[in-house]
Amino acid sequence: MNARLRAAIHSLGRWRMGLVLFVLVAGFYWKLSLTRQFDWTRGPDLAEQVLPWFQAQAHEWHAHRVPLWDPYVWSGQPLLGQGQPGAAYPLNWILFWLPLSRGHIATTALQWYYILIHLMAAAFCYWLCRDLGRSRTASLAGGLIFSLSGFLGSADWPQMMNGAVWVPLVFLFLLRAASGTRTIGNAALSGMFLGVAFLSGHHQIPGLTALAFAGAWLYFVFRTGRPQARLARAAVVSVLFAALTGALQILPVIEYGKLARRWVGAAEPLLWNQPVPYSVHATFDLKAYSLFGIVFPDVRAHHDPFLGVVALALAGLAVAACWRDSRVRLLFAIGLGAIVYALGHNSVFQGFLYAIVPALDKLRSPSAAVLLFQFGAAVLAAFGADQLSSAASSRWSKRVMLTALAFGILTLAIAQAVLFANKLSFPPDDRVIVTGFVALLLAVLVYACRHATLSHTQANVLLVLLLLFELGNGAQYSLADRSEKGPMTWLDRLHANEDIAAFLRRQPGFQRTEVADDAFAPNWGAWHDVEMYGGFLASVTNNVPDSEYFSLTGRRLWGVAYTISAKPVPDAGPEVFAGRSGMRVYQRPDAFPRAWAVHELVRVPDRDAGSRLMVRDLASFHNKAYVLQEAPAVETCGAPDRVELVEHRADRLAIRADMACAGMVVVSDTFYPGWRAQVDGQPAAIFEVNGAMRGVWTPRGAHVVTMRYRPASVYAGAAMTLLGIAGALLLGVIGGSRSG
Repeated sequence: MNARLRAAIHSLGRWRMGLVLFVLVAGFYWKLSLTRQFDWTRGPDLAEQVLPWFQAQAHEWHAHRVPLWDPYVWSGQPLLGQGQPGAAYPLNWILFWLPLSRGHIATTALQWYYILIHLMAAAFCYWLCRDLGRSRTASLAGGLIFSLSGFLGSADWPQMMNGAVWVPLVFLFLLRAASGTRTIGNAALSGMFLGVAFLSGHHQIPGLTALAFAGAWLYFVFRTGRPQARLARAAVVSVLFAALTGALQILPVIEYGKLARRWVGAAEPLLWNQPVPYSVHATFDLKAYSLFGIVFPDVRAHHDPFLGVVALALAGLAVAACWRDSRVRLLFAIGLGAIVYALGHNSVFQGFLYAIVPALDKLRSPSAAVLLFQFGAAVLAAFGADQLSSAASSRWSKRVMLTALAFGILTLAIAQAVLFANKLSFPPDDRVIVTGFVALLLAVLVYACRHATLSHTQANVLLVLLLLFELGNGAQYSLADRSEKGPMTWLDRLHANEDIAAFLRRQPGFQRTEVADDAFAPNWGAWHDVEMYGGFLASVTNNVPDSEYFSLTGRRLWGVAYTISAKPVPDAGPEVFAGRSGMRVYQRPDAFPRAWAVHELVRVPDRDAGSRLMVRDLASFHNKAYVLQEAPAVETCGAPDRVELVEHRADRLAIRADMACAGMVVVSDTFYPGWRAQVDGQPAAIFEVNGAMRGVWTPRGAHVVTMRYRPASVYAGAAMTLLGIAGALLLGVIGGSRSG
């Protein structure tokens, strides 16, 4: 009975801390949870890329289809292949399944999605700290620091944040395995969580985590001077399960990457076999002056290194007082290594790794490594929090107190001098004044802990409140006020012109639309269920831009029938609709249909030659197409064909073709591996025609041609991911019952 009671009390304690975490994180983001005045989806990348990606996927999930293909931009692109849409990430599936608001993802759902990401980060880091023997309050402090400080506190790309939240669990189970506790089972779980991080969509943070993961395993395998076979086997198991679990995202990305070009900040987009130039890494590294941003908010060029005086002081106390603990030394090494790596071209070590580690060049933003610095510091801070009132570390806590006091006085003195020198105005960011006061308050708190003038509970509460106060001096500023037009410009553009979208959806033929004069991004179409010409993406399959795509000739061939513009556009055709916003729709009468039949196939050596043919005589392409490879014979006939695209969904289409004689049915959608065709239910080959379109040979007579996107890379990846998760959980539960 007593044992049951103790277990019940222990379980209640876990739930209570879960509730405390929820209240603290949701309360910290009160601007999102308790008001409708703020938004995190600010800026062009979120409004013009991420939200359209999310909307396209939500549309498919609500139609009871798994989202695999994005038909709205660049004539169709694979969702999982691009990676960044996050189509493989289970947390996103929950968001997409939630009820829609007027056909769109609800704003409230997006706000709580953001809060949930931070809650997961805090909870996972809390779990790690507890697993390392830290007290509840210290673990709570560690979780809050990891979740709410610099990187996670200021990042807005959900792909980045979703990859980051799993870092504590990767190292929780790695440390368990290295300690000899269920070595193989915990190694498998560590790898599984790294694989889950790769499912998030963006490779930057999982890639950097993998680098630290590999370094930690090498340390444990060779720390005695001789390789330890047991740990070497565990490391192999861990890597295997990381690859298996992440396969649903990794395999489609590899397939797509070999067929696409990517914009990385270099002068030109890069192909798969072209390394990201080091000049790009130098652009996106942590500038030397950003080191001041570890304690002063928003002193940065790229990813935010902000940790705060309190967290840094606690981490420093842990390093000084607990250095003999090998776990502290490892966390210190991770944090120090991460900040050195983040410095990029300011650090010879990062350049050396760039040169020797395969594929490391793909991680183009060294400054993102501040996430691992903040992870190491957050867990160290939990060790430090437990040392505040420890007699064994009294000497070090005194030094922390005096350092915080001196730093606070110096900061406030300099701030006061700047204020008076500028006639009571403060040109820099005045948040540095808060930093100075926080340092003074920390000194007072440490003094009270050392002299036991506060109860243990009072000291714990004040420590957490001081942490939240300082972290709020950074993270809260990343949220946009909806009343300010500047930050909300891109969201306003995304939501605007619903009447134009409704008009375009009513038009027959599934033809495409373009936006003139860059009035807004073409990705607007994904939000409003309108297929567009071009798109605002980080990558695109090579065959589309390499074909005749950007010219007026290309727009006609690709079925771009409508143009949205505030004023008449040459060659756009007559006005057919006027929107309430003042934007108008013009219809190009000579645009090709989305599907038609040809009876002449011209083989050319390359796409440039095909484009020259097209430009010389576009009209003839109503009956002919060019190919780059061997193609089946087609027949010439005098009677016309009747071809109609009768169904066009994201991952499937159907064409009714009444052929006067055998020919090639062409659809102006992107040719890409994984599309499967049938003619009257019988499998048929898909040929790449006109440089980037799909064509299916169709015999004489009336037929139904269907195409479905069924990518082998996705199905193989899904099977491997399920195997990885199931296998790791099985080993973690029963396979790791023996040590070793």
